[in-house]
Amino acid sequence: MVQPKDIVLVVSLGFLIYDLACDWALYRLCPKPIHKWLVVSYLMIAGWRVMVVIASHISHTATREVLVNLRHENSKSRMLVSFTWLAVPFIAAWSVLGSIWTW
Repeated sequence: MVQPKDIVLVVSLGFLIYDLACDWALYRLCPKPIHKWLVVSYLMIAGWRVMVVIASHISHTATREVLVNLRHENSKSRMLVSFTWLAVPFIAAWSVLGSIWTW
């Protein structure tokens, strides 16, 4: 079930991407592609939340508990949760890269 906080997240990320797109040409002056890093970061946040909501819906588990349960009965839920946890190193590396670029 889609919760109001999910709607707020999608609207907020949509606005951030729209705002970034409006000023896209100004980012040419940056020595690093911060604008592309921001878009990928926003999409990763949205993708992460979508996977959690879908896994929760499939497994009939509360959304706040779906990632801590690694023994879902449904194989699709197990796959989504595993993929979500496997994405953590990529997200961490992406965050470190962006931090270095903005330093």
